[in-house]
Amino acid sequence: MSEFALRRSSAYQSRSIHPLAPQADRPTIHTPMPRPPRSSPPPTPGPASGNQAHQHDLADGPALRLVSEARITAGSRVLEVGPGLGALTTGLLAAGAQVVAIERDPGRVARLRQRFAAQVASGQLTLLAGDALQLAAALEAPWRVLANPPFSLTAPLVRRWLLESRPAPMAIDLVLQREAALKLTGGEGAHTRSSIISHLCGTPRVVRHLPRDVVTPPSRVDLAIWSHRRHEDCPPADELVTIDRLLDLAFAGPHTMSEALRGLATGVQIRRQAAEQGWQADAHPRTVSPAGWRSLARLLVTCGRLGAATRKPRR
Repeated sequence: MSEFALRRSSAYQSRSIHPLAPQADRPTIHTPMPRPPRSSPPPTPGPASGNQAHQHDLADGPALRLVSEARITAGSRVLEVGPGLGALTTGLLAAGAQVVAIERDPGRVARLRQRFAAQVASGQLTLLAGDALQLAAALEAPWRVLANPPFSLTAPLVRRWLLESRPAPMAIDLVLQREAALKLTGGEGAHTRSSIISHLCGTPRVVRHLPRDVVTPPSRVDLAIWSHRRHEDCPPADELVTIDRLLDLAFAGPHTMSEALRGLATGVQIRRQAAEQGWQADAHPRTVSPAGWRSLARLLVTCGRLGAATRKPRR
């Protein structure tokens, strides 16, 4: 080995650290400490220990006006969904109503029990904790609904009350998003599956529009009060369910009536029904009146093309 190679090898070995060398003899390696992940500030608790249901709480003034306009009297049996902070509940109890309130936010349930402890103890208020789509609130006829429900539950709740509740509510008054209220009301040439059921059961209407700031937090869309009054000649519950089954098929896509009824009715039956009920076979199902759907469902049941439905009563 040359003299240059020996000097280079010796220098390299003098800089190497033996793996068993004392810690003090090892080189210090400075590794930057990892930064903790950024976290969002903790949510500010609401006045009712949170708002897990993302509800919009109605102000006291509009709530009392709604109770007054609904003509709630002493002894009225009322179902309230989404009582929130208790604005509507206060008005209902002051009017002397017997109230069943369903609230799914645990923090709000606790606060409501504390606020209305006397009414709960006397039996004037029954407070249920859970999902209004799952809980069965036992109310004897006649009973009604007055509520400011979570907006996401509007259509399912109305459909349940109209189709499944036995006995059904005689009246419904709700604070809703304006667009939802219009869809539940429907109209000539602009019906929805829900509006058809609403009209067959009674009279739905948009009572009046509300500003967005009548609720807290303020709504991002316009609001309205929607009402429904049940008719005495409403179709039997089983017939309503059968009609709704037909509507489910018809509104499942962008069909014309002929396309929606393919496999259910013959061309002759479709043309005859269209002529008798005043609708067009090449038009969309939303153009058919509620009476037209009832007539069509009866025909299909008679022909064995649409089985009559039976459901167990739910309150």
